[in-house]
Amino acid sequence: MSFRFEQEMARPARAWLESRGLLVKSEFPTPWGICDLVGCALDTRSATRRLKLGQRSPIGSLARVRLLSIVPEGRPISLETLSQRLGGFTGRSEIAHEMDQLVAKNFVEITRTGMYLRRNGWEPLHKRIVALELKLRRLTDALNQAIAHLEFADEAYVGLPAHLAEQLALGTKRQQFLCAGIGVLAVGRNECRVVLPASRRSHGNPALQTYFAERFWRTYLKDIST
Repeated sequence: MSFRFEQEMARPARAWLESRGLLVKSEFPTPWGICDLVGCALDTRSATRRLKLGQRSPIGSLARVRLLSIVPEGRPISLETLSQRLGGFTGRSEIAHEMDQLVAKNFVEITRTGMYLRRNGWEPLHKRIVALELKLRRLTDALNQAIAHLEFADEAYVGLPAHLAEQLALGTKRQQFLCAGIGVLAVGRNECRVVLPASRRSHGNPALQTYFAERFWRTYLKDIST
């Protein structure tokens, strides 16, 4: 039996991601739109080290993640230098406010001279991020969206109704997906299977990857507390 709506594909596709040991979120917002499903595996050793540093809260906004990424480890940095590294596009008062938030959450400490020092030892938090875009048709759109998701994902798949996925795996569009490194998932009512494996590893924005992994942090804490 085929699918009438893309939403009907979400349940078996989600189950497939979860069967691979991934935490899963649906309708995942990105800077360029919505990704239907995103799965993330956090590194338990990194998570343990982070918790030992008292860093239970998520870092926060993408702007805050980017700011933290330019605070060096092992040597302090001044507010003025942070402002310079941001190109002067962010006011010093705004930077100071964001740094205060990072200090309050134990990601940064203030030295005796009023400079900032990063408290780390656990990044990256994630081991693997997988993006899955579901489509009933419109293969070109699906491919382009999956390629965009490689900005944050280590692997990206397009999930299609099983009969269409099988046709694609044998047809003329197969090479386009292979060249882009985008996997194809055949989605059935009760199971999914890979007909083309994803092969490209992400070379995207590290701060963006960190920000997206952070969105699974609360879920991870909830899971380990139950």
